[in-house]
Amino acid sequence: MLVNRNITVGSLRTSVRLEPQFWEALSDIAAREQLTVDRLCTIIDANTGELGRTAAIRVFIASYFAEIRTREGLSTTATSPTMIERPAPFRAPYIPATRAVG
Repeated sequence: MLVNRNITVGSLRTSVRLEPQFWEALSDIAAREQLTVDRLCTIIDANTGELGRTAAIRVFIASYFAEIRTREGLSTTATSPTMIERPAPFRAPYIPATRAVG
C-alpha cells in the first residue's frame, strides 16, 4: 500500500507516494542527519540526475543503508573495531547546474 504525503522541495510544495517502510526510513535518515524530511528531500531532488523524484528517494534510501552496512562490515574486519552510531553526513556526489538547492 502506498502512502501519499505532501513535502516541500526547495520552495515547491509537492506530493510523493511511497510505501510506509520508505517513509519510516526517510524519517530515520533525516533524524540521523539532523535534517527535516523536507530538507533531506530537497537535497535528494537536487541530485536526482535522470531519475524521477520518487525513484530518487527510494534509490537514496537503499544506497544510504547499503553504505552503513559496508562501513560496519569494514569495521568488524579491522584490527581495532569501532561501532558506528551514526553514518557520516550525506554528501551529494554532484550538484546539477539546472536545479536550485534551497
